[in-house]
Amino acid sequence: MNTSKKNVHLCFCVQLSISYLQQIDKNDNASLYKTFFSGIQAEEKLPLTIFATGSFLEWQKGKRQAYSMLLNNMLSRKQIELLGGGYHQPYLSLLPASDVIGQIEMMTAAIRTHFGKRPRGLFVTASAWTPSLITPLIRCGMEYCLLDYRLFPTDIKRNNQNIGFSPAIVEDKGKTITVFPYIPDDPDFINRTPQEFYDKLAATASSTDESMYLLFLPVKAYIKCLEKNKDGSNWFSSFVELCNQPESVIRLTHTAELMKRRQPHPPMYIAPNTILCDTPTGHATKHAITIQRDAFKIYSKMMYVNMLANGMKGDKARKKYALQELWKAQNAELFALEACIPEYHNELRRIAYRKLLVAEKQTRLPGIFTEGLTRYDIDMDGFKEVLSQRSPLNMYVHHHGGKIFECDVFSAYKNYSDMPLEHSGMFIDYLLSEAALQRLKNGQLEALTAVFSDNTYQETEINTIRSELKLSTASLFDAGIEQPVSLRKQYTFFSEGTQVQYILKNDSPFNLSAYFIVEIDIALEETDSVMPSLSLYDCEENQKKERSITTDVFNKVSWIQLEDPEGKIQFTMEANEVPGLIVIPVYGICKRETEAVEQMIRGVRMFFYWKTDLNPNYETEKMLFLKIKNRKISRTTPTATAVRAD
Repeated sequence: MNTSKKNVHLCFCVQLSISYLQQIDKNDNASLYKTFFSGIQAEEKLPLTIFATGSFLEWQKGKRQAYSMLLNNMLSRKQIELLGGGYHQPYLSLLPASDVIGQIEMMTAAIRTHFGKRPRGLFVTASAWTPSLITPLIRCGMEYCLLDYRLFPTDIKRNNQNIGFSPAIVEDKGKTITVFPYIPDDPDFINRTPQEFYDKLAATASSTDESMYLLFLPVKAYIKCLEKNKDGSNWFSSFVELCNQPESVIRLTHTAELMKRRQPHPPMYIAPNTILCDTPTGHATKHAITIQRDAFKIYSKMMYVNMLANGMKGDKARKKYALQELWKAQNAELFALEACIPEYHNELRRIAYRKLLVAEKQTRLPGIFTEGLTRYDIDMDGFKEVLSQRSPLNMYVHHHGGKIFECDVFSAYKNYSDMPLEHSGMFIDYLLSEAALQRLKNGQLEALTAVFSDNTYQETEINTIRSELKLSTASLFDAGIEQPVSLRKQYTFFSEGTQVQYILKNDSPFNLSAYFIVEIDIALEETDSVMPSLSLYDCEENQKKERSITTDVFNKVSWIQLEDPEGKIQFTMEANEVPGLIVIPVYGICKRETEAVEQMIRGVRMFFYWKTDLNPNYETEKMLFLKIKNRKISRTTPTATAVRAD
């Protein structure tokens, strides 16, 4: 169609980011952005809409401030428009309104600091949309936001024509904001010539209505299209030349100009949605979080730390720092929701817990924080868990299974109960027959029964002065006949760990012959040069053994120690009666540079077992001690001495 009226408005968009996936892969971001900026600065007639994330703005500080200078030059000639957003790229729809406002205003302040300009538009990470975002967006001074076009209803028409990629007005409680649909990527873009791409867009031009297209392309696509041909031109320079011809129907622009050209029209309802693995889920982000166990654990921890941080009084600077650390943990990547990249999930969760624990530690004001036991429904299941909170570590006890389901060590900023297992924890109790124990020794985990482990333990007493928690439960042990058994369990917490006392009772009129088993799971990480190690004292051979973590069985052990090289933490376990021990490593897939490696140690499952023979109405006592030690402290002095000796 040949007409002098430019009815197709095309806006090229790009996101500048240093993602956690890029950091895990150890990408050469310096080379990537050097190539991008060296090419884009030469195309002065190419308007761009840019979302420079908080991670990019922090990365380009110092020696890379030339990128800010280049962006400022492009701003001065009105070539680009900068978008705001959540500073740490969170799922905005998942956050409390105060955090939404805090993240956006932090981004706005950074843009004003670097570029002297306040953004009026906002990029919604992963298009994590819900209408309740409208009010906080307006409070932050946002006039428009960008969402994936696939979130827009397809059955809406205007003037008896589909609205296509036209902007829309969305409303919530009387507040309105403009929403622009964008195309996240065009996989055939690079393969089309400038003329082919021009013809495709020109075919959509109308003699009456205007069309608007926002196309987000990855940085690598821009780099490819900025490569010079033999005649010195590149893809973009050729396309700009086509668009600048008098008879062209395409106008190159950016979002600020689009806002000036928008037309009034009735509001539209855009339902809550999220883009995961480049596909709309059809549900709110909260739905995706709720159905994924590990993601919901991070979310519930995030909300707990949010409560702690916002409840801080007096020290405003410390509160601000705690909130900023919390906001880092709200990065969308860290929830590991995208099933298409499972090799990154363990590492992303580990980063999330580290940042959450840094924030939590900041909330513990000196002179105000008190060590001890407290109750709080931290996992949002309707029951209050018992939280043992000490300066060096947290231990959270769940009534289901009576187990420790979270063990946070602050010197490592790590949750040592974060395992790639559906059911895991510390001090999980079982009662097995001899045949079932033998299958467990052979590595058959399906031999584990639900006796005790699947019970809801009743809290019989909590003593905050002595930091003691007493639980009890009862079950039926099936050994040909069902025999009622009961278990009393007492936790005593201290600064370096816990001791657990068990009293197992045979409530049946028959003799009980079984194996009482306690499972302790610990998350471990190997480093580039050091594997997690295990040492123990074998009472049968009367010798200490040191080895890597492999599937193994020991009939009698006096003590056992585990070393986590990643966190420099040592775990020591002992019992009042010599137990047997079954060791089963836990593996998980892990991303190492360019390859996904499956057999990576992610933790260890240890099963302590005792042979139990009880007459009717008799009981037996067992005790386990767990001590957690920071090896970095104990090794500081010898290391310093060795350096001076050299």
